[in-house]
Amino acid sequence: MLEPDDSLPAGRIVPATLASQTYERLRRDIVDAHYAPGQKLGTRQLSERYDVGLAPLREALTRLSREGLVVQHDRRGFAVPNFGGAHLEELSRTRSWLNDIALRASIDYADQTWVQGLVQAYHRLARLDRYLKGKDGLRENPEWEAAHRDFHTALIAGCRSRWMIDYCNQMFEASTYYRRYSRITAEHRKGRENEHEKLFQAAVSLQADEAARLMRKHVMETAQRVQERLLTESARPGLRS
Repeated sequence: MLEPDDSLPAGRIVPATLASQTYERLRRDIVDAHYAPGQKLGTRQLSERYDVGLAPLREALTRLSREGLVVQHDRRGFAVPNFGGAHLEELSRTRSWLNDIALRASIDYADQTWVQGLVQAYHRLARLDRYLKGKDGLRENPEWEAAHRDFHTALIAGCRSRWMIDYCNQMFEASTYYRRYSRITAEHRKGRENEHEKLFQAAVSLQADEAARLMRKHVMETAQRVQERLLTESARPGLRS
């Protein structure tokens, strides 16, 4: 449990590489739902778990709080946001709005560089199997997950706004947390295999209205399925070994 005096030294210079590595590891564990919604993130426990000092840990937690994947409470330290249905709905609506703007702008400004990047990202995604067989059944392929993220980034990469791309990517990560936490499986994704292909074809053909419609449908239907799963899921352990 996080104690009120569980503070971190401020004002110290931390090697960028160590702080960045800590950020990446902690962010991935949060997105992969190793921590439950609302779970306190005790700095002493995190320091031991990630074998890192308090200064780089502070930088990582502060950076994650700016991205909305961690909340910071005065005198009570850090915690995973208490994600819920209302938060998911707001996130999905906002993500849909911003993706609509960014995708339309990318199509508006379409050039050879954007088209080539989109084609490469889609074909990489299409070549990979989404799920791998493991001892506990099917599990999501990490290579597919990386290609999936890159494809969504490629769709909006031509919008000519680094700010917009960063915001969209942050919301993509937050949405991934929901999907992982609710344990959406291959069975729940039946019939959705062609969504990325249709979205790609509309975008690369510069059909802005159709691409925006498909993107909105993709985001909101995923959110609906996650919401349904969240309503039926029993509480999970806070931290997986």
